[in-house]
Amino acid sequence: MAARIASGKPTKPREATAAALRPRLRALRAAMSATERAAADARIAGLLQGRIHDYLAAAPRGGRRVVLSAFWPIGDEPDLRPALRAWARDDRLELALPVILTKAAPLEFRAWTPDTPMAPGAYGIPEPQSTGPRTPDIVLVPTLGYTVDGDRIGYGGGYYDRTLAALRQGGHETLALGIAYACGRLAPDVHVPEPHDMRLDAIITEEGCIPGPHTTDQGARPATP
Repeated sequence: MAARIASGKPTKPREATAAALRPRLRALRAAMSATERAAADARIAGLLQGRIHDYLAAAPRGGRRVVLSAFWPIGDEPDLRPALRAWARDDRLELALPVILTKAAPLEFRAWTPDTPMAPGAYGIPEPQSTGPRTPDIVLVPTLGYTVDGDRIGYGGGYYDRTLAALRQGGHETLALGIAYACGRLAPDVHVPEPHDMRLDAIITEEGCIPGPHTTDQGARPATP
């Protein structure tokens, strides 16, 4: 079983706790071998494929394509690019990638195909060029740490919290799926979210799909004590 950050009664406010957790979570993720990472990425992609298939089967589309927003991996994030190229061939889907237009603001999502020109944007992350904005039906959210309730620790910029809040306030029933490695799982009392933090609908790791706040957790293993 992958190492995880154990439970313990928090003695500091959430801001200090999150700041302390991020480097520890990064270290756990960086400790994965290349073989472990490749196997985990393939497993995550397979589980995502099933989740997307279920969404397509259940959601009324009226003939339009479902907009799936993914992310370009940086650092030690799960690399889903092989899956993106496969999904781009599915005529039921339209893929998009996030773009930072303004700091401390919601993200924009631009259409993407394997032939779309890319250029480094904010933080050096490749972004689609010369394509129009899209409103996503499904958002894949890069996730550093997470709880079984769907609470997420990201990188501290707040972009996805602002984005999901704006989508939901705008009436969009966007499905938000966190993408993480299992080593990022936190015991319930380790991470206390703030009121503005947006819960995810589910977290998908190489060990399975952990339901978020609107479903029942089926078989998720407890964090390492």
